[in-house]
Amino acid sequence: MEIIDLGSAVTREDIAHLRDLLSGVKPGEEVRIILEAADAHEANDLFALLRREGFDYQPKGSGNGRRYYVTARRLPPR
Repeated sequence: MEIIDLGSAVTREDIAHLRDLLSGVKPGEEVRIILEAADAHEANDLFALLRREGFDYQPKGSGNGRRYYVTARRLPPR
């Protein structure tokens, strides 16, 4: 599982970089994307990208409230 830490803010550059990284993920493989919990409201662009790129995803907050994790799995082609 590849882990991608987007840091403290989700920028357009982060989304573009993530799109490039996701292109190499094969069906059934997973990636974990990490955000600061305070920036979880910025995840809409991230979720839209995951849907467009054919991923199922599950967001989850950390127990301490500082981090926000998104586990994404590429779906098989239809």
